[in-house]
Amino acid sequence: MRNFSLKMMIIFFISSTCFAEEEKIIIEVNGINVVKGGNIVVLVFGRDGFPIKHEKALSTQVKKISDSRMTFTFSVPSSDEVAFKVLHDEDSNNKVTKNWTGVWPKEGLGFSMGAMLSTFGPPDFDAAKVPLVDAVKNGIKMRVTYP
Repeated sequence: MRNFSLKMMIIFFISSTCFAEEEKIIIEVNGINVVKGGNIVVLVFGRDGFPIKHEKALSTQVKKISDSRMTFTFSVPSSDEVAFKVLHDEDSNNKVTKNWTGVWPKEGLGFSMGAMLSTFGPPDFDAAKVPLVDAVKNGIKMRVTYP
């Protein structure tokens, strides 16, 4: 009987350490221009790929616009820090459409921690990062800013 208990404890320990726990984060996006239609895309990033390489996001959700304020719930793998990006994808192509310059976005964007676009481009990870424990505990509020 003792060997059985020991085996069960070892199996439990291995299974609990092999699989990363996921954390739930509630993200509230406001300032959405409903008249423009399309989708809202919210992306959760680790340091890698933020904010341009959408394929490197830890998690992504897309919802058809329904209101000027929308809520998203994410389960993301445990990490020390994360950053968030919101895109008002008016043409539903799942990427940022640029204006006539080919450089500046034509669609609305937002980033965690109020990080903003600058003359040098999008914010870097350090400007938008949030400790995961804070994101889980307090949620994230982001505003879509339009050009």
